[in-house]
Amino acid sequence: MLATYLDDDVVWTISGPVDILPFCGQRVGKDAVMNLLMQDSPTFLSDRRFVPNTMLVDGNNAAVLAKLTATKRVDGHAISYRIAHFIKFRAEKVIEYVSIIDSFDAVEQMLGYNLDAHDKYPIEGDIVTV
Repeated sequence: MLATYLDDDVVWTISGPVDILPFCGQRVGKDAVMNLLMQDSPTFLSDRRFVPNTMLVDGNNAAVLAKLTATKRVDGHAISYRIAHFIKFRAEKVIEYVSIIDSFDAVEQMLGYNLDAHDKYPIEGDIVTV
């Protein structure tokens, strides 16, 4: 079970707007993280899959660039967005997890329409979002 790999005081953070993506925010402690993974997140998304693209491990630290695919429970539409995981281990347990998602893309998909930010705030040159 996943809980055996979590430190009792694990800090679990997922970036993003909590108002629209309630699985975002910070959870502290094994029980809070397991509640997020087993109850809160599945309330909004089903068939969640993480498809890793790039992984890097350095001692007790790991980073993974991946794509999350899932189905929105509210309407059955598929969503997919990029995600980066940063994980710290101690004594073979996760002590810290930070997830940075492409929250703009995720929000548009969760809402089901494009936001007008591109028209209101024109961008000159190249821009990269994470």
